[in-house]
Amino acid sequence: MDDRQGLGPGISAEVITRCGKAAGLTTCGVADCGPSDHGSWLDRWLSAGAHGSMAWMERTAAIRKELTSKWDWARSALVGTVSYLTEPVDRRRLPGIGPFIARYARGRDYHDLLRERLADWCEAIEKAAGRSFRRALLVDTSAILERELALRAGLGWIGKNTCLIGPRGDSWRLIGVVLTDLPPLPPVPPAADRCGTCRACLDACPTGALPEPYFLDARRCISYLTIEHRGEIEAEMEPAVGDWLFGCDICQEVCPWNRRVVPSGEEALALDPRWSQWSLGALARLDPETWRREFRKTPLGRPRRGGLVRNALVVGANLGDPDVLAAARELVDDEDPQVAATARRVLERRK
Repeated sequence: MDDRQGLGPGISAEVITRCGKAAGLTTCGVADCGPSDHGSWLDRWLSAGAHGSMAWMERTAAIRKELTSKWDWARSALVGTVSYLTEPVDRRRLPGIGPFIARYARGRDYHDLLRERLADWCEAIEKAAGRSFRRALLVDTSAILERELALRAGLGWIGKNTCLIGPRGDSWRLIGVVLTDLPPLPPVPPAADRCGTCRACLDACPTGALPEPYFLDARRCISYLTIEHRGEIEAEMEPAVGDWLFGCDICQEVCPWNRRVVPSGEEALALDPRWSQWSLGALARLDPETWRREFRKTPLGRPRRGGLVRNALVVGANLGDPDVLAAARELVDDEDPQVAATARRVLERRK
């Protein structure tokens, strides 16, 4: 295969795919690092304040629209995905607090898993090609538009719920990116948007976080409220949070393209056995020391102790869990203001 079909001597599209599969990636491809085609969408989203308190999104907007403004050596991006649906969609079958956690966060921290597989991918490519290349491994926390790069790499389309949906369906995918100094491949035709007239995700969102197709208002998104939001959850939003302790999968659960997805054998992302031993009541009584020991270095550590207890109180009240309500009575004077305020409010709401 000549260099026009590759990333220079010895690195072809075929090599890229073969090495990605060997590294444990579900799908993989290559995208160019040119300016974003969705910059105006990002500007509109930020102007509407739909990023909530995630101020870093605004601070890094210029980089997201032109990633070479930070990584000036980057020419192409290796983009890989990993499937994280590890059990049937019927979450009620899970023990402990498992049913109340979004699927991507039930097992090992995906940031670590993806970085390892991206590194293995690069090493396999270098070994196959007999040469090295400059790279930066990026997983979720860097100022790039991962989904747009996945779109350019031919790994799917962006659904009305703003998730990446694979060419044959399936949005249960984590995305990892490797910026490289390798020349880009010829562009691939983008996957066609196959959402059609479907409104399942928009109509199913209990908080109205999808006011229109392809526009997610984080301020009303259960994932944002239970993970990124600091402080109390607005009283009017608490009932709509339902039974989601950490994150939310509703817009993916109702997507017709996910109906026939076969769970992967990704054991690292399966339910952590520890979560089977925790109840909502025990979580509501979580003290700072136990949080540091049991949760800080897990996906559930992101909202910190106060946010996790707040969430347990809200979910427990929504479910009418008597143990959580008993815990709430013990927490009305908690040193964390968001915990104390939430405890008082859920008790008032359940009178």
